Amino acid sequence: MPRWALAVFWSGLLWASLAACYQKLPSPDLWWLLADGRLILETGSIPGRDPFSWTAPGAPWHNDQWLSGLLAYVVYTLGDLSGLHLAKAGLLTVTLGLLLDTGRRLQSGFAPLGLTLALALTILCAEGRYFFDVRAYLFTYLGLALLWRWLQLESPLNLVKLGALFALWANLHAGVSSGLLLLGLEALFAKPQERQRLIQALLVAGAACCLNPSGVWLLLHPILLLSSPWGLYLNEWAPCWRKPALFNYLFLQLGLGCLLWLMRRVVPRHPENWDRHDKVLACFGLFSLTGWRHIPLFALLSLPRYCRQLDQPVKLWISSAAWLALVGWARFTPLQVGDPGQSLEDELFPKRACQFLLTHPLSPNLFHPYGLGGYLLWTFPGGKYRVCIDGRAVQVYPWKCKENYLRAAMETPVEFEDFCRSHHVRTVMLFADPRRREASVRLLANPAWKILYHDHLVVIASQ
Repeated sequence: MPRWALAVFWSGLLWASLAACYQKLPSPDLWWLLADGRLILETGSIPGRDPFSWTAPGAPWHNDQWLSGLLAYVVYTLGDLSGLHLAKAGLLTVTLGLLLDTGRRLQSGFAPLGLTLALALTILCAEGRYFFDVRAYLFTYLGLALLWRWLQLESPLNLVKLGALFALWANLHAGVSSGLLLLGLEALFAKPQERQRLIQALLVAGAACCLNPSGVWLLLHPILLLSSPWGLYLNEWAPCWRKPALFNYLFLQLGLGCLLWLMRRVVPRHPENWDRHDKVLACFGLFSLTGWRHIPLFALLSLPRYCRQLDQPVKLWISSAAWLALVGWARFTPLQVGDPGQSLEDELFPKRACQFLLTHPLSPNLFHPYGLGGYLLWTFPGGKYRVCIDGRAVQVYPWKCKENYLRAAMETPVEFEDFCRSHHVRTVMLFADPRRREASVRLLANPAWKILYHDHLVVIASQ
């Protein structure tokens, strides 16, 4: 293929990768991440105790995302929400580009159709509309892409480089545990002469992970979360057996993997029909059944393996048609990846209501919906108002705090009144739609509550 054609081909794939970065289902966790970064810059230290809530004041804060928060806040101060979305698009595109290049190197010959189909399948199955937002786990995607590349293309692993990756990763996101899982599975399925080196690599990576403010807690975090009620309550951690409808794309990927394996059994095309990395990927797919948010990890790790299996030479027009279809899907979407409207701040978060609270001082201990906690602690620096719960979840709050909140927010006005009375809560922000089950205006049955503010999203009441 001529150089100009290669340039056009790769540009099209990167254009489609950028298009996959655009999403309009923002996570409320962005805001507490920004608040964390702001606090670090203001105090010059990493907070180890909770400064934001009134339900768990001074509780230990296992701040596994402090570096992500700091970087996000610096980007925000330089480029506002547009800068954050552009940075997100850059990280995701680099991640997909690394995985595509890894797949290209695994192919027995350059197969543009395989690369195009592999990227299309990954974009389809990665649940990007939910998990390609501005959050710290973007760094886990990048870390896994680098580690997966090294495991498949480099032997032996460079332990210095590996240790540096895991030490940095451990301060960006607790998803570093997925990197340890990947290394452990590689060691499990390695040949005896390679296993010892991979075990050494695993020990180096594990030791590097402890170089973070929470120490060894970071390695226990996934186990603690999956075994606690938090892991059952949070949708993104829901296992397959609790919410099977969320796992349709994972089932599709597992079925596709079985189909490709059967095809290889009928027409063997590789010297090694079922290699170590395929076994590791299959185990990682089964592991993904334990949590909805693991699906994009499996989808990304599958990309190079799809490239390897789909490397049959085909006629140029077929490859061109697939490439044009993918670029046609992307259209002009990449031109919008920096759109600050992706955060939907005015639609999904109480921006105007917070402005009202800033100009009308009320009792500082707020009761509010869980999903708004991160935005509230970002909007009220210095403790002018304090939150009752937010998306830091198991990092800060004992399950008892969440249990008490759920009883007040989801049950009858009687439980809500008991909660407010026992905790001396006199200011509440509730969803304005009474049809919402969680923390809505329906709870204000007591005439002692006076509604001071009302908009399309929330009401503010005080007594």
